[in-house]
Amino acid sequence: MKTNDSSIFISHHSSKVDLVTHLSRYLEKNGLQCWYAPRDIRSGEEWDKAIHDAIRDCKAVILLFCAQADSSKQIKRELSLADKYKKPVFWLRIERVEPNNLSYYLSSTQWLDWLDARDDTLEKLVRDISSEYISSVSEQPEISSAPSARPSEEHLSLWSKGILAFENDRDAAECAARVYFGMANRNPDSSVVLPTGRSATMLFRSMVRISNEYEGCPFGDAHIISDTETFGVWTGHETSRTRHIIDMLITPLEKRGKGPCEENLHLLSGIYMDSDPVKTAQKIIRLYPPSVHAVSVSPVGEILAYEVGTYEDIDDIVDDAPRVLEVGEHSKKYIDPNQPSKSILSIGLGTALSSEILLILAFDIQKANILHRLFNGPITAGIPATILRNHPNAYVITTLKVLQEAKLTGLESEIKKPEEAAKWIIGD
Repeated sequence: MKTNDSSIFISHHSSKVDLVTHLSRYLEKNGLQCWYAPRDIRSGEEWDKAIHDAIRDCKAVILLFCAQADSSKQIKRELSLADKYKKPVFWLRIERVEPNNLSYYLSSTQWLDWLDARDDTLEKLVRDISSEYISSVSEQPEISSAPSARPSEEHLSLWSKGILAFENDRDAAECAARVYFGMANRNPDSSVVLPTGRSATMLFRSMVRISNEYEGCPFGDAHIISDTETFGVWTGHETSRTRHIIDMLITPLEKRGKGPCEENLHLLSGIYMDSDPVKTAQKIIRLYPPSVHAVSVSPVGEILAYEVGTYEDIDDIVDDAPRVLEVGEHSKKYIDPNQPSKSILSIGLGTALSSEILLILAFDIQKANILHRLFNGPITAGIPATILRNHPNAYVITTLKVLQEAKLTGLESEIKKPEEAAKWIIGD
């Protein structure tokens, strides 16, 4: 593997090669390119020079810290080089020992315990170093533990039609809810695609809360479909996304006399019965093109079950219609750690890109880094959420707190009332 300025250098004692292999695979699966010896030293290349150049050109250093590492002169030299070139150092403690010989270099650096070698720790590590990775792919001149550069308005205009930032997530969710109802009533022969991520609960509560403002069902005659479902799971199961929509949205609407007609409700099924659930979803999308779809991205850029680090070519995923996707343990933990299946039925990223209006929901402070990434750096299949920038009519709906953390303050719309913001998005 050739050294470049987006690599993460892994410093380790030679006795820990198995852990290094596991660590690098996990990081690279999550979109963080790694460099470590001896894997990335070419045949005939001088070791000292290769390591020197790798540290000089890397964006961050990860140290596997143990007793052998603490007494290693080679690792001490590597940390000295990291200090010389002002590289951030993250150290994973894999033994219950404290730094002694290396304390000078590690006293002010970020560290995590990886004593049981479980991937829960690595998930946090990915989040902690994601800003360094973000800086590398966007070619920012300085490294920071948080988003550092504010994009210009010219950069913003390349893809997003607007950022709507509200005082709180309640107002943000209400704006999205009003966009749904407005588009549904304007386009009765279309479908509206409901999200099933963590932001969906806030959205559904807002829909129920404002439903009395509308005569009859607030979705009008539009057809309703969901964007993902746990595959192989009955809709009554606690991990079913369809059950979540029914419990949080459909049933409360019905209790208010605002429920949609049964023939207009097409929530995804995760099991084969009388029909193929994938073909059924494809047919609904074809007959009733989506007028609005709100999506929620994971903190590292996963979306609609498309896992970070899994894809290399944008063309492999941008045309996807409804299909079944396999997710790894990292994505499974983010989606639902208790779900019994690794397979997800997704409407496909291509379907999301075909909607008339795309809403990108970012209510959680943990979404700040990926929100920053969406406005900085290239579109890459390795971070599927960045492909949303291809949508010609996308709006970001977030809070002022998240926007500030994402270093995008000043780029938001001046509209702060949910109803006015929704009308602006729809074009009323």
